[in-house]
Amino acid sequence: MLFEVLFVALGAYLMLKGAEWVTDSSIGVAKRLGTTRLAVGLILISVMLSLPELLVALSAFFKGHEDLSVGVSIGSVIVNLGLILGITALIRPIKVPRHVVTRDGVFMLIATIVVALIALEDLKLTQRDGLIFLLLFIPYVVNVYEQERQLAKHEQEKEVQDISKTLLLFGKLGNPLVIKSGYLIFFVGFGLLLAGSELFTQGLLGVSKFFSVSDVLVGVTVGALGPSLPNLVVAIQASRKGFDDIVVSQSIGSNIFTLFVTLGILATARTIVLQPEFSVVTLPALLVVTVVSFVFLVKGKIGRLEGAVLVLLYLAALLAEIASNTAFF
Repeated sequence: MLFEVLFVALGAYLMLKGAEWVTDSSIGVAKRLGTTRLAVGLILISVMLSLPELLVALSAFFKGHEDLSVGVSIGSVIVNLGLILGITALIRPIKVPRHVVTRDGVFMLIATIVVALIALEDLKLTQRDGLIFLLLFIPYVVNVYEQERQLAKHEQEKEVQDISKTLLLFGKLGNPLVIKSGYLIFFVGFGLLLAGSELFTQGLLGVSKFFSVSDVLVGVTVGALGPSLPNLVVAIQASRKGFDDIVVSQSIGSNIFTLFVTLGILATARTIVLQPEFSVVTLPALLVVTVVSFVFLVKGKIGRLEGAVLVLLYLAALLAEIASNTAFF
């Protein structure tokens, strides 16, 4: 059991450092984007923030543990909204720009409803479903591009600055040092991400076997939390520095990428038959946390009370997940 715990801890650390190096190597690119290519930067951020979850999900999937991979993917969305957004709001109330609601919030709500309804219909994600998810990501990209074209010049400049700040903060747990940009650093960082995701997945499988619990429970809890550590670091650092709206826009983009692209890739590769636990707790929890978060976003501000509600929803989802899996086993 000791080795499994060490694998999980070491894998999470390597993913944290790998994410930091990959994003550090991209800061120079972000600064050169300019407002005319701002949409590219926003999509780039979504991909960067989702890399750890994607790699862990793929690693588990190709080892034949589809429930673990789906649990990590859906669980990471719940973590992003319930835990990370909630903690950020508790530290410092968040002002939400209107264009973030119309550009990202609406699509996040649509993505969640589409994925949940398709999965709940027959507890399957078929190759057709995967293709639908991937195709639905295209309108989001187009919408981002069109929305950014309509922003005022000063708003576009602020978005470019936010992209650079997010990359700068990503993965830096109390460490302000920025690694020099470059292809070598990018590939070394990506290598750390790959190694970390592999160790982390092996550790998760070992924990699941040792405690005789389902892949669903391990994926939604520990499996979702580990790859989300870089996102949590961004949230805490951004809140402390007063960049209160960064975590909102980037986390939402990451969620959309995870739901449409990560799950789309998994389902397209092979039809996934989901366990009953997904319909009892996981998918309903995903819907509840997303809808509540969207209501808070529409208000234009997420205060400490709303942050506490989100954290409590996350904890309630965890407890319900544990209770549900105990009942099944």
